[in-house]
This record gives sequence, structure tokens and C-alpha cells, in this order.
Amino acid sequence: MQRGDRAYKETYELTVKELDRLVKMYKEIQTVGQTARLTRDSIDHWIRRYHGYAIEGSIGSHYIEVGVDRANCVFEHVIPAAKVRDMLLQGILTVRQALNTPTCLISKRNDDILREEGHVSSSPDYWNFFKRYEVFDEAQFVTYNGQVIENLDTWTLEKHFEFFGVV
Repeated sequence: MQRGDRAYKETYELTVKELDRLVKMYKEIQTVGQTARLTRDSIDHWIRRYHGYAIEGSIGSHYIEVGVDRANCVFEHVIPAAKVRDMLLQGILTVRQALNTPTCLISKRNDDILREEGHVSSSPDYWNFFKRYEVFDEAQFVTYNGQVIENLDTWTLEKHFEFFGVV
């Protein structure tokens, strides 16, 4: 099947069904053990698979670092994917929101800076998600369709969902 609206729609529908099933299964687990871990791993898989196929494959990413070489950059989960999974399991995010959490194309140098700062699997503020990038020297960002993010401090997760039509 070739990528396109139909493939993205089918991917979304199956991913939602699987995540709904896995979240329900996780909540019914009586003892936190290997079954819980494997269920969380499956949830991670579906979230990452959707982001990689439907987001990266269609719009590239939600946000793009201005001036980044698209052929030589990193597709980054602005809110680490494991945290997205946890927020989904806690009922903080809906499945639709988890599938549309912010992603960004950043330079490899800035990806290295995130690693150096200990932000591989954590972030200072998930609601003000661009705080993750305060460690960069004067980086600027635009949405996938070119809208400049004027103020990283006021572009919140709520604003992100509003901009991308995620209720």
C-alpha cells in the first residue's frame, strides 16, 4: 500500500483500536509484573509507529527548527514517548492526543545537546513543552506549514492541540 490519505486513515483507525484495547488491558492487570511491562511496551510501539508513519511520513513533524537541514536532522518527540504513554495510561491524555503530541525536526547538534543535558527521556515541563529547548543557543521554530512560533513560553500543549485540531 502506498502512503496517502487512505493509508494514514487506516493506520489511525487500527492504532486507536489497539491503544484502546491495550489501555483497557493494562488497567485490568492485577499485579505489576512482566505482563504490565509487555503491555506498556506494546503501547509504546503503537504510539511510536503512528508518529513515525503517519506524522513523519505525512507532514514531516509538527515543528521544525528554523534552518535545519531536513536531510541531516533528527525526528524528536518533544515530550518523550514513554512519558506520553504514561500520561495516556493515567488518563491525562486521550488516545487522539497521545497520537498527536508534539514532534520536531532538530539539528543533530541540538539532539546531542539534549543528551548532554539529560533530556533524552525527560523534560523540564510537559505542558510548556518548548522549555525542553531552552538549552539551545537561539533556536527558532516553525510549524510544519511555516507558522513562526513567536513565543516558546506561551506555546503550550493546549495551544499545540488547538492549532492541530486535536480535541
